[in-house]
Amino acid sequence: MGPNQAPLFPIRIFKISLYYSVFFYLFFLIFNTSFTIMGVDVGDFLKQYLGAFFGVYLTTTFKVFSVSLFLNTTLFTLVHLGFYFVTRKETKWFLLVGTVFLIQSLALFQSMIKFPQIYGEFFFFRYPSFAPFLYFLTDHISPNFLSIILALVCLVFLGILVINVYLYKTKESFFALIYVLVLTFVHIHGLYWIGILFLSLVLWQRDRYQNIHIKTYGFLFGFLMFLFILPNVWLTISSFRHSKENGKPPIFILSADSLRYDKIGYKINGESLTPNIDSFKNESFQFHDHHTTIPRTFPSWTDTLTGKYAMDHKIRDMFPSPDEKQRIGSSRYPTLQQILKKIGYDHFAIGSFAADIFPRANFGFDAVFAPNFNARIMTMQRTAETQILVLPFLLGSWFSGGMYLEELDGLSTWGDGDRLLHRFRSIVKERNFSPYSITYFSSVIHFPYTPAYPHYKRFTNHDYYGKYKYLKFVDPTESNLPNKAEISQIRSLFDSAVYAFDQEFGEMVGFLKEKGIYDDAIIILTADHGEALYEDVHGQGHGEHLRGESVTHVPFMIKFPKSDFKNIEEENFYGITSSVDLVPTMMDYFKIQLQSEYPGKSLLPILGEKSWKEERFVYAETGIWFSDRGDHFFQKQRIPYPNILSLHQVVPEEDYQIMITDPMYRETIAFSKHRSIQNSNYKLIYIPTREGVKFEMYDRIKDPLNQNNLYPNHPMASKMKEVLYKTVVKWENASLAGEYLIPSSISDINEN
Repeated sequence: MGPNQAPLFPIRIFKISLYYSVFFYLFFLIFNTSFTIMGVDVGDFLKQYLGAFFGVYLTTTFKVFSVSLFLNTTLFTLVHLGFYFVTRKETKWFLLVGTVFLIQSLALFQSMIKFPQIYGEFFFFRYPSFAPFLYFLTDHISPNFLSIILALVCLVFLGILVINVYLYKTKESFFALIYVLVLTFVHIHGLYWIGILFLSLVLWQRDRYQNIHIKTYGFLFGFLMFLFILPNVWLTISSFRHSKENGKPPIFILSADSLRYDKIGYKINGESLTPNIDSFKNESFQFHDHHTTIPRTFPSWTDTLTGKYAMDHKIRDMFPSPDEKQRIGSSRYPTLQQILKKIGYDHFAIGSFAADIFPRANFGFDAVFAPNFNARIMTMQRTAETQILVLPFLLGSWFSGGMYLEELDGLSTWGDGDRLLHRFRSIVKERNFSPYSITYFSSVIHFPYTPAYPHYKRFTNHDYYGKYKYLKFVDPTESNLPNKAEISQIRSLFDSAVYAFDQEFGEMVGFLKEKGIYDDAIIILTADHGEALYEDVHGQGHGEHLRGESVTHVPFMIKFPKSDFKNIEEENFYGITSSVDLVPTMMDYFKIQLQSEYPGKSLLPILGEKSWKEERFVYAETGIWFSDRGDHFFQKQRIPYPNILSLHQVVPEEDYQIMITDPMYRETIAFSKHRSIQNSNYKLIYIPTREGVKFEMYDRIKDPLNQNNLYPNHPMASKMKEVLYKTVVKWENASLAGEYLIPSSISDINEN
């Protein structure tokens, strides 16, 4: 005969959990709220936004608190069950609170070691006096050690539960088992509303679990086990719906934000930053002098996937207006995905925070597994980040989870690639050899350079204990250089992030080989732009200027199916190429006729060559300047306009997206852009200022940092200027006012 029956979830436990949740929620909301985003103070903007959309803020707060309440209540009830099955007595409230707080603290410490960047603002912007504690954790404790402790806590609890089921076989013990399985399922899938309803039902029913027949518990156990394996079962069944089609290989565009060309194969103490990419390039065609058309993510990807210049399709910054966005995917500007859709391809996008561009426009993907970006989501992120005791559970840094708030996928400080790789593997398992493409876009290399444990330690200085130990945001208003030790640390963080992406790349390629897909697939490696890292006067970041090689020069490699081009021995091409070459190359491969003129070239005809037979020029332009302050060289060489916080608007009709909608500002931004034309040897930069147009010309081979201006005396100067003007006049329909290029307005264009 078993022990006395009693409610397993008494109202007392819920009250303790509720008081605990309210106290810590308000405590952290008051003492851990910051108006700093990516290192920039946006307090005035957020205050204005919260006043205009206070209802959105209330909804956000309610959602975050609901998740927090569910997680806390789950922990309290599980701790209560553990004590109850051991002592059969009512546990003191302070013992319950202390145990839950200890578990959450251990989870927090584990998460801080694994993702210290996520907690960087807390330790370096809000409470820097606590930073030594973070140093101690990351220097001396492995997250695996804390994971083992937490796992042992779980095992002890499960052991207590299993022993009770085995010894007593009562309805009470069976109900407890079902109870734990339901909460586990809810946690894994982030279904907190179902969890709250389930807890409410249990609270309402109290001890009525005794009225359920014991055989019913067996049925419920089997049903829950089926739910746990259902995703894999469904994936297997779904894979039978997709089959291989000759001539239509799977396509994988694998990319990383800010990946510089010169980091491929770069060695530190004899160790390459990119061992997996190094192996891949031996099996692919490599284009060594490849350049992006614009070093900002949204317009760069639009150029790459439409094959048209930003000055043509008008997506020229990160905050396009509704009428600019709707041009993507139109009959005049179809994307590569939309073109291949017509021959039977399905398309998927996977990415972390910088991939928020893909849900914001019609790129032609059938499914996008990437975060969105708008003011509502920013508010959700800021609110959730304050709750540091539950943040580890929201991130899934231990014991699964991580699906409660999809908005957290857009955290710029969360550089963990495991969640992206899981999505990649799931799609590949389902689609196998069928016609589909995956565009994979990692943000781990984008500032603030956030590789997870152990990668952030790989190349950084163990003895450095400054504010850049774990991350470095770009502050567009700051023009003072960090000191030598800080610059070294920042570059080492970047290198560690490159290594982290290489590990992701290796995981993907290895999985494709394991599934037998690699040999038959088209695999493309590239990046949207590079990154300046304090070379000469170039500063940190991308998009502000076109000097040097670091911001536009990116890797570009293509591996075709093994049966294609197998007789071509030369796999290295050194002539200059552009990101707008991808679309014509793929259309050439699939024998799809071009419906309009493209500025890029198909690269298939030059496979096996080392360079172009004719002279080729490629175009690039700057992005938007986020700040109108600072002593940077480019701030002295520009036509000023207001900073980004003054330029943009939150548009409720567009799901609270942040956009630049004023036509005057959009045209000013376009008019003010620096532009360049370059060939394999020289680069010419067009710089409009209020004092007139200035030109800079550099020898790319002898002067890669662009320090010695050759304009106007070099023999190539006039020819390159002529090519630049012809290119802009042709593709932008620009006009001339003296030496100024006057961009066409979007209102002047007749859309087909």
